[in-house]
Amino acid sequence: MLRAPDLVGCALDDRYELLAPIGEGAFGWVYEGRDRRLARAVAVKVIKPWWADDGEWVQRFEREAQMLARVNDPGIVQIYDFGHADQGPYYVAELVPGESLAERLARETLPVAEARSIGEELARALGSAHARGVVHCDVKPANVLITPDAGIKVGDFGVARLAEASSQALAATVAGTPRYMSPEQARGEPSTPATDVYSAGVVLYEMLAGQPPFNARSAVELALRHLQETPPDLPARVPGALSAVVRKALAKQPAGRFGDGAAMAAALRACEQHDGSAVSVASARRPTDSRESDSSAAGGTEATAPTVDAAAAATVAKVSRRPPTATRLHPRTPRPGTSRAHARRRVAAVLGMLVLASTSLAVFLLAGAGAKTTVPELRGLPVGGVDARAKRTHVHPQYSRRYAEAARGIAVSQAPNPGRRVSYGSTVRVILSAGPPPVKVPAVVGLSATSAEHMLSGAGLRHTVAFVPAPGSRPNLVLRQAPAAPAIVPRGASVALTVAETPRWRALTSFSGVDGGKSVPVGIRGDRWRVSYHMSYQGVCLLLFTCLGPSAQARDLKTGKSVGGFDLSEGDSETHVFDTGPGLYRVEIDGGTDSAEWSMTIEDYY
Repeated sequence: MLRAPDLVGCALDDRYELLAPIGEGAFGWVYEGRDRRLARAVAVKVIKPWWADDGEWVQRFEREAQMLARVNDPGIVQIYDFGHADQGPYYVAELVPGESLAERLARETLPVAEARSIGEELARALGSAHARGVVHCDVKPANVLITPDAGIKVGDFGVARLAEASSQALAATVAGTPRYMSPEQARGEPSTPATDVYSAGVVLYEMLAGQPPFNARSAVELALRHLQETPPDLPARVPGALSAVVRKALAKQPAGRFGDGAAMAAALRACEQHDGSAVSVASARRPTDSRESDSSAAGGTEATAPTVDAAAAATVAKVSRRPPTATRLHPRTPRPGTSRAHARRRVAAVLGMLVLASTSLAVFLLAGAGAKTTVPELRGLPVGGVDARAKRTHVHPQYSRRYAEAARGIAVSQAPNPGRRVSYGSTVRVILSAGPPPVKVPAVVGLSATSAEHMLSGAGLRHTVAFVPAPGSRPNLVLRQAPAAPAIVPRGASVALTVAETPRWRALTSFSGVDGGKSVPVGIRGDRWRVSYHMSYQGVCLLLFTCLGPSAQARDLKTGKSVGGFDLSEGDSETHVFDTGPGLYRVEIDGGTDSAEWSMTIEDYY
């Protein structure tokens, strides 16, 4: 990863001392600095070397600095200077103490009177920019600073554009923050002062309700909600006149809103409560310098600036809550035990808002024809990863599929190739794996289970085995398969095998008695079957041959012929096997006359 050099200790053009880093953006580093000539604290952004090597980009960067210098208002963070030092091009801007509105809202929902007053000051400051032909394009709580004297300053005009510019051809992009973005920005249409009015309406809604009118998990979802949905009603504590101002500011069509910030400020001023609870937020305009009356400020065709800088937004989180005197940057002797680095960190706690061009984009917006981006490496990523990386680099993936050895859904090819420079919003054709090519299922019925498993594995298929009784079949023989050959299935699919299990004795029925007879039909599936019997003689039997105990005969039901029999003379606990093969048979038991208890179990072998 490329890293810009740490410039702490340098003095740009032997004038601007860089004391401590405040934040890093895509284009450069923001430093807390000191203007030696005017002996004042400043914020300085130095462009990263690889951007400084792009002459066309530096020229556009300078034109944007000139455009932003026209916006001179006490309610707007000011840009002081632009230069080219050995370390690279740089901006110099106002260093502002205080906290951001975003930080304040993270702690609490504002009182109605204070929210109205901040909304009026925000609209008034935007109106001042609108009067000079500049649209902010990224109004949000993080860019609204509440200063120690209870005033506000609007920062981060990094994505600002000239409202009267006749062409977007040189624009890097149309940008903004999705949660506060107007419907026309979401559609990629040109921005007007009414665009800032909508975003200011979202900010005012959030101050009054404690949350923005719309939330969603993705930027696209947010854009659709801004385009299609009506904001929920404000809490009952908000007066009707103030609610009406918010509703008008949030009209879907620009023509339905206030024409510019000044008109919105006037409407908010008109609905101010007169019950003594209104909070002043330094609404008096501060004196301005002669640049404010520059009659050429409203004209021109300068290019739009790139997107809002991440570093400038990040510095909002480092805002100081110390009194204004804490911003003094004159050298002083550290207290005992306090290092110079510690002193610098304390000074760096103030907010540095540097107005500059930057790189963050809303993914779903249209890009200007002149802006370029580098095609990222997308191969090897799943669809979600492709979408995320394409979003960050501002290209649009177009998907197709083909068979490949990679897992299903993984990107295996792309065009253009990684590293190619293309226009923002360009299409990158991405081929996703449809998984390995399908295979033909081999015929394995009649093979041994072991042979079938080897054949299926060789074809790239998996298998399952279910053993079943199979009278008359060779043990371990494949009887059935599903799917059957020659079906075409994805590689890695599973084939279910039904396999003949090894034969064993299986009980069919059991019965018992004393003296009396019994006749039991049985169906035999195996090639043999058996009767296990037990006899317990209870009468008088002096000689074995004179005992008249139980006996049994088995007959074929079709022919009626006997297939074998047995009696007590064979022993009192024996097993008699019949090798008749499959068929229907009847076992007939004669209980005898000597009061012998008997029990029998018939088993089949398969």
